[in-house]
Amino acid sequence: MAVKLTRGVPWPVIWLTGAALEIAHINTGWTVIDEFAGRFVYFYSGYIFASHIFGFAALARLVAWVLVNGALVLAGTADRPYVSLPLGLVDAGAVVTVAALMARSDVFRPLRYCGQNSIVIYLAFFLPMAATRIALLKTGIVPDLGTVSLLVTLAGVIGALAWYWAVRGTPLRFLFERPAWAQIKPARAPAMQPAE
Repeated sequence: MAVKLTRGVPWPVIWLTGAALEIAHINTGWTVIDEFAGRFVYFYSGYIFASHIFGFAALARLVAWVLVNGALVLAGTADRPYVSLPLGLVDAGAVVTVAALMARSDVFRPLRYCGQNSIVIYLAFFLPMAATRIALLKTGIVPDLGTVSLLVTLAGVIGALAWYWAVRGTPLRFLFERPAWAQIKPARAPAMQPAE
């Protein structure tokens, strides 16, 4: 009720007032007043900072996963029966959590773009990747295989996207478009029949 009644008031004013009430340790003897003064700031914090709290909780779960996963791998037990399946499921959840956290940040906009165009990358990565790999291995310009792998992967992704951008407004755009006959339409839920 307090949140609804103060809807037009800027949130920092409400939050600071709630914080002041909690700090004051009000003790009137009236339970409703005392409990409201002592607890409203926590309720209101959850109300205004919910998205940040959920993000922090997801990050905390991710850190816990890294510690548990790392300990099981170091102990050599990660691939044992009854351990590998739950660990794999938790690992998949961690990947989704990381992706969700990354999706919120504009820093990862290029990765989001790659995800939205993953079919383009899948269809056209091979030639730029193979050409880069051959050039790097034959010339020996980069002696480190890890760096070669990174450069080859980047060439495959960037090369595929470059081809896509180059043919978008041309007749060759069909290379990256699904034909109308192969479109998959979402299934409609069956209509509910009224009970008789």
